[in-house]
Amino acid sequence: MDRQTINRYIQNYISEVECSIQEPVVNRDLGKMPLDEAKAFFLLLPFLNDEEWTSELNISAIAVGAVHAAFDMHDRVDILDATSRKQQLMVLSGDHFSGIHYRLLSSLPDFNFITSLSEMIGYINETKTNLLMEETDGIEMLIDSRICIESGCIVEFHRTYGFSRYSKITETALGLIWFFRKLKKDPAIDQASTGKRIKKADMEYAISELSTRLHKQLAEAEFLNPFLRQEIHRFAAPLLGKPI
Repeated sequence: MDRQTINRYIQNYISEVECSIQEPVVNRDLGKMPLDEAKAFFLLLPFLNDEEWTSELNISAIAVGAVHAAFDMHDRVDILDATSRKQQLMVLSGDHFSGIHYRLLSSLPDFNFITSLSEMIGYINETKTNLLMEETDGIEMLIDSRICIESGCIVEFHRTYGFSRYSKITETALGLIWFFRKLKKDPAIDQASTGKRIKKADMEYAISELSTRLHKQLAEAEFLNPFLRQEIHRFAAPLLGKPI
């Protein structure tokens, strides 16, 4: 598998998610909802590594994409001023995307995944509330919280369908990507409701810690196609301007 093929699979998946959440009013007033290519890559990582991938898994994967779209839309709401028409539409569209994932999952016979994903969504929302309303108890707890928010639904998908060996790499890489984007003031991250202000030193520590962790995990991931290891480096290494 080459990079062009991987990109095609990612874009096909994103297109499927976009079709599932398409809403003309939302597109007209808020624009097209961008979907995170990094999250798509790590969600599809078992498939890209030649694991068996059924139509049922694909529907579940699209449902997870709809959940991420809902999270991203809600995160863009300014909690200090959520009264404008645009802000209210963001809330409603996020709720709309949330409903879509339940509709997708209801077509599956796998009630375990419906239950476990719903529980994870609740836990992520609780974690976000804690970050907004309470002081975090140190940088390690902040790292754990952000990892949960960024990767929790994907990891639940992996766990349910027997792909747990991909989970640690997914958690570490998505956490690393988030902290770097936050450090560099990526508008998609910096303008969202991401919690209380994070010190630059804490973000740099998190990046260093997660980079070391990812390097070790990739070195031990003998099950992973060597080219996919390179692709994971491609997602993470450019963030730091140096090899992981």
